[in-house]
Amino acid sequence: MSKKKSGRPHGHYCKICGEYKANEKFSGKGHAAHICKACSRLSAAEKAEAQTITRLTNFPTGRLSANDKAWLENRLHDHRPEVAELAREVYNIHFPYAERNARKKQLIINTLVFEIHTEVFDEYGDELPVNRRFTANRISRVLTMTDFDGDGAEQSMTLDGKKMSTLLRWAVHSLEIFMWPEDYDLSPSRNSVPPYFDLLPEYWPDEDEEADEDFSDEDMPEGEVCWRVQIEYANHTTQEIVSYQDYLMDRPEELYLALLEYFEPETDDFDEEYTENAPLE
Repeated sequence: MSKKKSGRPHGHYCKICGEYKANEKFSGKGHAAHICKACSRLSAAEKAEAQTITRLTNFPTGRLSANDKAWLENRLHDHRPEVAELAREVYNIHFPYAERNARKKQLIINTLVFEIHTEVFDEYGDELPVNRRFTANRISRVLTMTDFDGDGAEQSMTLDGKKMSTLLRWAVHSLEIFMWPEDYDLSPSRNSVPPYFDLLPEYWPDEDEEADEDFSDEDMPEGEVCWRVQIEYANHTTQEIVSYQDYLMDRPEELYLALLEYFEPETDDFDEEYTENAPLE
């Protein structure tokens, strides 16, 4: 009767290179120490680095223990470049939003300018053209809306300091506005358009149609900017985010609706309806 095959790899395991090798690849002492002949010829520093890289390569893929997480975080600051780089890759796999969350804690918006030139759905499902600019200043606490369709009419209000800080903090922590260039494809190429969900296939562009080369902001004809964000942070860094795609992504739309709320008159729909339908005395 044949023996049942085991799932265990053949040979002996080397803790330095992380490979299973034939027994003859180990000396007597090396066999007991789990170090193959090739790895035993390395210097102490080379052995330590190779063993660390092996551990990182074979790091657990599931939930990490407190000890494993602490060890991995220490390797992020390792003086050996190859170790630190591999540790960052492993860490980003386990904690994909760690770097983003760390940046959130460092970013405070001083001024935010949001410009929008596209159509937006209102609460009734109708598309309305919007050409507006909003400016929020944390220092002066002034929020301004300029309506370019209303002869450049401008409305301003001064918010409570806490409300202004909450608004700008929400843009960073909830909307993650600083990550929009990476989260959205904002290439200015004319062929960078949203999926054609509302068009029949016969109206889709030809696949073999040559894509336009990317062009700079100077090459963009006036009026083709869909929306633009300009930010100045408290650490004196600036950021400009521009979209030339003629539709509004979810988070830019959320920002627009939140800013617009400050300038919309508050009405009680129930009271209006009751007043209109109230019987005359």
